[in-house]
Amino acid sequence: MTIRSFELLRPDSVAEAAGLLTEYGDDARVIGGGTALVILMKQRALYYPYLIDLQAISGLREIKREPDGVRIGAMVTHRMVEASSLIREKAPVVAEAFSRIGNVRVRQTASVGGNLAHADYRLDPPPPLLVLNAEITAFGPEGSRTMPLRDFFRGVYETALEPGEILVDVKIPTMPVNGKAVYLRFTTLSANDWPCLAVAALLVKENGRCKELRLALGGVAATPLFIGGLEFARDQVIDQAVIEKVQQTVDEQVSPVSDLRGSEWYKRRMARLFVKRAIQHLDIAEG
Repeated sequence: MTIRSFELLRPDSVAEAAGLLTEYGDDARVIGGGTALVILMKQRALYYPYLIDLQAISGLREIKREPDGVRIGAMVTHRMVEASSLIREKAPVVAEAFSRIGNVRVRQTASVGGNLAHADYRLDPPPPLLVLNAEITAFGPEGSRTMPLRDFFRGVYETALEPGEILVDVKIPTMPVNGKAVYLRFTTLSANDWPCLAVAALLVKENGRCKELRLALGGVAATPLFIGGLEFARDQVIDQAVIEKVQQTVDEQVSPVSDLRGSEWYKRRMARLFVKRAIQHLDIAEG
């Protein structure tokens, strides 16, 4: 199918873009790389008379080192994150997750901001960003505001962005001292397909014991899911009993939907398996 005609608006600033989004309301949509939006418009699943292109706005295509972390502009491509020496130094698990998305052609085009704002529950980047306590910056009619990424996703294709707001960047805080993180992705179809599920884990150990454990999963709930209630693992040796309790905690919080990538029953069991693998991988790596 071909896309119905639309007007492409090219603002020079974030403020101008937010103004256009406010002016045209539901008739407008921000476009980043367009890898998801263009397909949906070709399929006639969505239509917007106005698309607001952010390509010309300076500063949105930068990866910046900050005293307490790294900031990634909304128009940075997946490939830029994957290849960034700064990201690989400060948050290698994020570079790994972005490297697993689709194929190189997609990663050369798709944008970080567009990926997150699309809010598909199967996305690769959210789980590692969640375990690193990332936050997003949004700009809209009321100015700029920040929020934890774990508060950003509200439902399938639904975010906390208010009318007229645009996702501007993502801030990744510095990894905890002695912290290690891993991202595991499980596919049941093509390697380029959405994952059946994905698990990101962060483990901080001190004197051979767990100081902090964080987990986030994708593909097993209506939104990318940060797992709460893992405080019991603090000061514990990571043994089978602790892992089983973590698995039980995860199972209580996930709510998979059966689809062509796996049934609800299957996804629950794969979630348990990959949570265990992620924790064991980090525990061994930490020695």
